[in-house]
Formats: sequence, C-alpha cells, structure tokens
Amino acid sequence: MQPKSRQRRTKRELAELPLWPDQVMGGKFVRLLQKQLSELRRRDDSHGNRELFLDDVFVTYLLAFFNPTIRTLRTIEDFSQTQQVQRHLSIQKICRTTLSDFHRLVDPQRLEPILQALREQLSRKEAGLGRAANDLSELLKRTVAVDGTFLEAAAEVAWAVRGSNQHGRENSYIRLDFQVGVTSWAPEMIVVAEPGHSESASAAANVQDGRLYLYDRGFSGFDVINAHYHLQNESWTPRAQFVIRYKPAGGNAPHLADADENPLSEKDLAAGVVSDRRGRFRSSKAARHIVLDVPLREVIIEYQEQDETKTVRLITNLLDVSAEVIAQLYQQRWQIELFFRWLKCFANFNHLISHHRSGVLLSFYVAVIAALLTYLHLGHRPSKYMFVMLEQVACGAATWEEIAPILRERERQRDVERASAAKRRAKKKAES
Repeated sequence: MQPKSRQRRTKRELAELPLWPDQVMGGKFVRLLQKQLSELRRRDDSHGNRELFLDDVFVTYLLAFFNPTIRTLRTIEDFSQTQQVQRHLSIQKICRTTLSDFHRLVDPQRLEPILQALREQLSRKEAGLGRAANDLSELLKRTVAVDGTFLEAAAEVAWAVRGSNQHGRENSYIRLDFQVGVTSWAPEMIVVAEPGHSESASAAANVQDGRLYLYDRGFSGFDVINAHYHLQNESWTPRAQFVIRYKPAGGNAPHLADADENPLSEKDLAAGVVSDRRGRFRSSKAARHIVLDVPLREVIIEYQEQDETKTVRLITNLLDVSAEVIAQLYQQRWQIELFFRWLKCFANFNHLISHHRSGVLLSFYVAVIAALLTYLHLGHRPSKYMFVMLEQVACGAATWEEIAPILRERERQRDVERASAAKRRAKKKAES
C-alpha cells in the first residue's frame, strides 16, 4: 500500500542507489511545484490500495521530458530507480507494466490546477511588461490560435486514424487539437480527437466566452461561426470573436451578401489590405448547416511571395477595429505552428509511449506544463532562436545551464532592436 504522504528516501538510502549516467536536468522545476504535487497526493488519499499515484508519474514524466534519451517504458522504469529521480519520488520504482495500466485509468485533467497556476504566473509577468496599450495589444491579450496536428501512432492504437504516407506505406495517426494563447503560449485547450470528429466540430464544441479565436481554412464552416453566438433577447449576440481564413468566394466558399465597402486608410494599404467589406453570409436551402443572420466583415489581403501575388480572405465579427489590425492579428496564428514544431522537434513526440487516449493526453499535459515552466524560467516566450538552442539540448550538445545566459542575451539584444525601431518610426512620423 502506498504511503499517504510524499515521503522520500533518506540521504543514506539514496547513496545506495545507482546513478543515471548522464546529467539529469529539470529537478529545479520539480521543486518549484512541491505545493501542487502535495495537493495531487492529498486528492489520491481515498485510493489507499493504489500502487501508483499521479504525482509520482507526473514527476517522472517531467524529468524525462527534460532528458530526451528517456522515451520508452523500459528506460522510464530504469530511470525511476536512480538517485537523481528517487529524491523526488515516494515509490521505489515505476514498473512499466503498472505504468501501462495507469495510462488506461488516469484522468489527465487533474493536472489542470498546475496549468492554471502557471497561467496566472504568466499573466502577472505579461502585465508587468508595461507595454503600450493599443487596439492590437489589447486584442492579443485574449487571442487564441486554434489548430490540430497529426502524430504517428503505433499500429496497436485501435482508435487511431488509418492513412498512407507519401511513400504509400500504411500508417496510423492520432490528431491533437490545441488552443494556444498567442502572447503567453499557454494552451487553453488540449483535445485528443475521436476518429471521424472533424477539426471544425472540435473547435465549435470548445469555444469559450470572451476569447478571440484565429482559425485557418480548415475551420471555414458555418458551425464554427455559429458557435461564437448565443441567443439573447430574441437576437443572436457574440459570446466570442473570431478571424477565420476562407477560400476565395465561389464553389463551396460563400459570398458575402449585401456587402458595403469600407474606405481604406494608408495603414490598411501598407498592411496589404485591398478590400474591407461588411455584409452577411446567406446559406442555401440545400446546405447542411444554416448560418446565423449576423453582421460579418470580409478583409482581403495581398502579399508577395517569390514574385507571386498571394491573396488571403479573412472573415471576422470584429467590426470596430481597423482592417490593418485584423491583418496583423491573423499573422499571430502562426504562433500555433511554432508550438507544434516545438512539440515535434524538441519535445520529441514522434514516439508515443501509451496506446490509450488518456495516456497520450497525460504526456501532452506534461509537455505543456514543461513549456510554461521554460517560459517562466527563461523570462520570455519561446522563439525561433530558442528552438535552435533547445534542439541542441535535446541532442545532448548543450545543457540548460549553458543555453540560458545565451538566450537571455539574445532577448536583450532583440529588446534593444525593437526599442530602436520604435524610436525610428516615431521620429519618421513626427517629421511627416
């Protein structure tokens, strides 16, 4: 029977255990979460006959995350018996067979209080940056990028989606749907999708009041738009706002009916905006989904890519900001693409150690918590430059302690560059 407190081994007992051959990173993050870990154990006290508890599994997974050679059930079992890990655990080892059963039964959402505590710390950090308030900065505080990503799964994962890769080989995939705050990089929602459950249906089911959502073309359905409204006093009122990329009007992409042109400012034109119209979508009688009769806005943007003019059509219910702001907002959607790159490249989620949906979700909760801890520790949100440095850690070419001062200096230089650019823009504006 497991002890009801997080009792750990004495120094003498630890000295008799084997050492993990490589430097073990992440211990300081475990120590930062001691209060939350004690709360996890307290809530498990009612299950006195349980052999394995969530706090011990979470600690082991968190340490394994920061040590990229530990990516299988067998290595996790060996790793859990070492001096470096045992100082944080209340169990002698985590057996791979018991851990496999644990994946089937665990409720990963019990880690939500840890996520929430880290989100609050990030909010305080963001609030203390003292950034100038404007339409864009205020909107970004509540802006969430939405998308899904596929990961290759083992053939034994019965609930995975079957498909072929570019070489014609049969593969199994699972889809993870994320909502990620674009300024904090804090995931607001993580869903392991059911087979046959579309991205748009998942997004529509997880709209939260007061948020501003950024969607790519895969979400251009009437059901997604409808999910952002509720019926109040016999009229449809926005409960959340959105910016969705649509295909050019025609075919399956609806036209904006009863549209009125808005004049474009110099800033709008400088942002690549070529059209800004307000109107409504009309659904045909044959349509499976009926769009609500609500005012919408269509912003068309053009940009050059390799001597070719590209066009982006955005549909939004943001009616009171400039077209330039909407164009800049949509650029923030790429934050979620960076997040996926981080998960797949640095977090090494090309190999899943669980065949159960709850076990897969647990792994991603740990990854997200690790991302927020990284942000808080380094003092800034992960960037492209950070990805390069983190990949050096992942392959064993550097340690956290070595890259931290490099990253801080790089961010200091970027802050200086941004401040200089802002002064130049202000000077140019004053002269004009």
